Amino acid sequence: MLLQEQLIMKVKELGGQTPGVNAIMMYGSFTQGSGDAFSDIEFYIFIEDESYKSFSSKAWVAGICPFYIHLVNEFGTEVFIFENLVRGEFHFLPVTDMPIIETFAAVGFFPDVNAMCLYDKNNTLKQHLSVLKNSMIERNSAESIESVINNYFNAILFGINVLKRGETARSLECLWYVQKYYLQLIRLEENTTDHWVNPTKCLEAEISAANYQRYQKCTSDLNENNLRSAYKELLFAAREVVGKLSARYSFNYDYELFQRLIDYIEV
Repeated sequence: MLLQEQLIMKVKELGGQTPGVNAIMMYGSFTQGSGDAFSDIEFYIFIEDESYKSFSSKAWVAGICPFYIHLVNEFGTEVFIFENLVRGEFHFLPVTDMPIIETFAAVGFFPDVNAMCLYDKNNTLKQHLSVLKNSMIERNSAESIESVINNYFNAILFGINVLKRGETARSLECLWYVQKYYLQLIRLEENTTDHWVNPTKCLEAEISAANYQRYQKCTSDLNENNLRSAYKELLFAAREVVGKLSARYSFNYDYELFQRLIDYIEV
């Protein structure tokens, strides 16, 4: 049994033993059938409202496994690095905040909702999770595709401008955002949109070898010439895939803007 699976079992066990814990929802790779020895474990812990203010998340998680580090990241998630080097992400919320689960439908990828319900004292969690069972996000629409293209153009012009200014490190940071939108276009082309929010996840297995090799040319280090080459490749590669999507979904795209940016990066 994986260390992660042992910790998951301990979280479930401790939830049932703690009077203030009302429900535990697990998310991430272990609910999608892709968890392995390198995966994180991720949970929403819902606490009875009257117990929430006095509830100590650190003390509770310490009952699962000793940890080296506890921090609150930039998204407000409590992160624990356990002594076995497994990362755990925990959201501790009062029961009255449980309806937040229904907003997760926008992610659009919940292959096993039942696996997400780790502990449910009053069957309330199951009711909220049931909303996710039939959540389907339409990615392959002209409106959705045009939104990705517009975000792509916004990100790539920003990245090119800071590169031209001489901010090489910042341009490398911007490149990640351009790559994200490009990969979403690739996933639309290949109908592999499950990992939409994090399009690099399982990329090696989920897109064609040809598109993966093309994507490799769109990556870079901090070398200015390599960065310029990556941005140029992203312009040519995105123009090609957008052309294919345009033919399939009958929407218009701004060919001129692609060419203007190709010319602009050369100046």
